[in-house]
Amino acid sequence: MVMRLHVGSISDYIVKVENLKVYFTKSGIFSKKYIVKALDNVTLSIKEKEVMGVVGESGSGKTTLGRVTIGLQKPTAGNIYIRVDKREINVNKAKLKDISKYVQMIYQDPYSSIDPIMRVYDVLAMPLKYKKEIDIDRKIEEAMRLVDLPLELLENRVYQLSGGQRQRLSIARAIVVNPKYIVADEPTTMLDASLKGEILKIIKDARESKGFSFMFITHELPIAKIISDRIAVLYLGKVVELGSSNEIIKNPLHPYTQGLIEVYPRIDPSLRDKMKEIKIKVDIVRPERGCVFYPRCPFAMPKCKEQEPELKEISPGHYVACWLY
Repeated sequence: MVMRLHVGSISDYIVKVENLKVYFTKSGIFSKKYIVKALDNVTLSIKEKEVMGVVGESGSGKTTLGRVTIGLQKPTAGNIYIRVDKREINVNKAKLKDISKYVQMIYQDPYSSIDPIMRVYDVLAMPLKYKKEIDIDRKIEEAMRLVDLPLELLENRVYQLSGGQRQRLSIARAIVVNPKYIVADEPTTMLDASLKGEILKIIKDARESKGFSFMFITHELPIAKIISDRIAVLYLGKVVELGSSNEIIKNPLHPYTQGLIEVYPRIDPSLRDKMKEIKIKVDIVRPERGCVFYPRCPFAMPKCKEQEPELKEISPGHYVACWLY
């Protein structure tokens, strides 16, 4: 089934994903092969200067989605487009070196994603030299100030930085080349609460001052609520709900989204009396057909087992894939 779903004007998108599938072949017991559907028919778009939050449990396909949109992972099927200066670039067909100046990634673990023996200056200068940029020193200083790192650290080795400073450096490395679109893959997961707030503020400031568009990947709905304009909820490679951040939190429709919110009782105290307690089964099972969530859903019906629901617009800009609606 081919879906075309875009919230907002298509002309203002930066990233457009259409019917995206990423399948992996795995070997099981006695070398029996089976297919893992990391992403299965995902369609969405990210607008200019927008932060799109992508939430879900581990294994839902969040990181795979981010990697595919910047060309680090080839899809099994579907298309990814990036809009640059009114041109549409097909990421599937473009070479990574040709799109790297438009897209960047902030990795979850700054300890493994940055060479610890490099100088801070060299970490930031390398991508600029690769792009043959001029005025490298000015651009490095601008990036350092934007992430609130003192210029005195430029001569330090990366291993001399604290965890929070390394994550700021990771952000600086992504923004120093002035890309159009940045994937932030759980950049706050390894940080304590105070540092999380600082990193979120840096990303917000970078979006406002530079006009970057972000895909912000996280498994923490409170974080997504703070940073995102819209939220896409992924479950086993499927987008099960999509809408504005406020709408997803205030009026969650999919039982899986409701279950995620139930985990964070203080995310919005006003919801306590509005929402019933949702008890989702712990065991994750991917069914061969029907709704991917029905084995864990407390509201599952016979229809859910046989037919897969489409992602349907229930109210303006609010989409859900569930037979309850």
